[in-house]
Amino acid sequence: MPYIWLFSYVAACVVCLVFVSAPLAVVGFGAALVGGLALALWLAGVVLLGRASWARVRTPEQVRRGILLGRVAPAFVRRDRAWPQYFAAQVLLDVRAVAERALAITRRVWTRPLPWARANPVWWPLYVPVVAVQLGVSLGAAAGVLGVALVAAGVTAAAWLVGGAVVRLLRGVDAGWQAVRRSRASCRHCYELAVVPAYRCLGPHPTEDRLAGDDLHRDLRPGLLGVLWRRCGCGWLLPTTVLRAASSRRLEAHCPSCGEALLPGAGVVTDVRMPVFGPASAGKTQLIMSALVGLHQGGEDAGGEVSLPDERDRQRHEMYTRLMRDGGSPAKTDAGGPPVAVTLRLALRSRVVLVHLFDAAGENLVDREQNARLAYLDHARSLIYVLDPFSVRRVRDGYAEGAPDVFAAANPATHDPEDAYNATVQRLQDYGVRTRRRRLAFVVSKADLLGKLSAGPVEPDGVRAWLVDNGLGNLVLAAERDFGEVRFFLVSGRCPGREGGSGPASWILAREWGSLD
Repeated sequence: MPYIWLFSYVAACVVCLVFVSAPLAVVGFGAALVGGLALALWLAGVVLLGRASWARVRTPEQVRRGILLGRVAPAFVRRDRAWPQYFAAQVLLDVRAVAERALAITRRVWTRPLPWARANPVWWPLYVPVVAVQLGVSLGAAAGVLGVALVAAGVTAAAWLVGGAVVRLLRGVDAGWQAVRRSRASCRHCYELAVVPAYRCLGPHPTEDRLAGDDLHRDLRPGLLGVLWRRCGCGWLLPTTVLRAASSRRLEAHCPSCGEALLPGAGVVTDVRMPVFGPASAGKTQLIMSALVGLHQGGEDAGGEVSLPDERDRQRHEMYTRLMRDGGSPAKTDAGGPPVAVTLRLALRSRVVLVHLFDAAGENLVDREQNARLAYLDHARSLIYVLDPFSVRRVRDGYAEGAPDVFAAANPATHDPEDAYNATVQRLQDYGVRTRRRRLAFVVSKADLLGKLSAGPVEPDGVRAWLVDNGLGNLVLAAERDFGEVRFFLVSGRCPGREGGSGPASWILAREWGSLD
């Protein structure tokens, strides 16, 4: 009898396998295979639409902590707090999320029927279609995930190729514009010069973001955080490239070194820096006063738009204009304070320039330890050296006794002209500045007082010969040896025209930006 029952059970199993389980297995496998593919595609759609709570997201906080690949240039300190470009980081997390979720679902497909199979081993032929479904789901899901990964890899590769080319193009446009326009971001507080300003996002940042500097984008160029646009951690969409950032109302340019606000147009418009150096009482501040008033008037006469960027510059211009009109003299530059920077903005047709005139106390300029902190000297393409003719020994020996009132009004500089020149030029060369690539406006000041003695050059073009004739031939030769281009000027700081400070300033402006004539 046991054999009869065993034979009957085996026969029933064979019949069930052939006529029931096998057809169900074939149909189930095909349906499960399609279902597995559909599952992978559905998971990919859910993840891409941002509806997947299980998917990890690369956040701005993680970006700021340095989780993105690639090195950050030391000038930019760290990556900005912004959302990364999708194909730079998030695509890998999304593919991984799809794969992990598909694996979890197929694992449940395999484990859920096991308790029933263990509890009912006699019905094992009916489990064959279940195994076929499990295999179909597994293979379909695996094929779907592989397809999603291959599509993501292909699209990512294309995005990197196209995006990389666009990034290089946009950065090249920025660099080309800055090279042609000679644009840089000059800070008037720490005197540092930056190619790429830092930009403060004006979006809805909490106070702690402001205090921690997380609202500051130090490198807004196209890259891993966005090609044409980037999304700040606050949610605002910001333009990339310095050219577009300069005109954005959502951004404010700041110095990347000290964090102080920069002038509008920093890094985009032409930036001309004119450091004035020389000994104390040589007439540097008077020259700057005359240059500022003269350039302002010259710009208006040329039909340009002239403005003072901030209230401090406007007040100084008003004071200088009043002193020029009344024949007064500006106060002596404080040796204990920082150098004074005065800025003028000129716009003539499509050309715009920011002109910075830097004035430091003569005592600091001739002192090697003090002038080491005057970083603005290093970044200027042109410099102005002011020589007081009343400090020249032959002038002093020949006219001091006969015209004491003129010498008293001149208040001659007491420092030797050659020592004053050498202190600054040696400082430049010690700091790696190639002065042969710079130009120098060599100014003999106090022309109005020198004229009362009839002791100065007869013609402006004779300044160089006058200096040589009065024992300063070595200084002239040193200037012409140290600088690539030198021009000599005879200037009266009380004159607002080309005979005053605007003469050498206009010469420099014509070399670096364009003529006002």
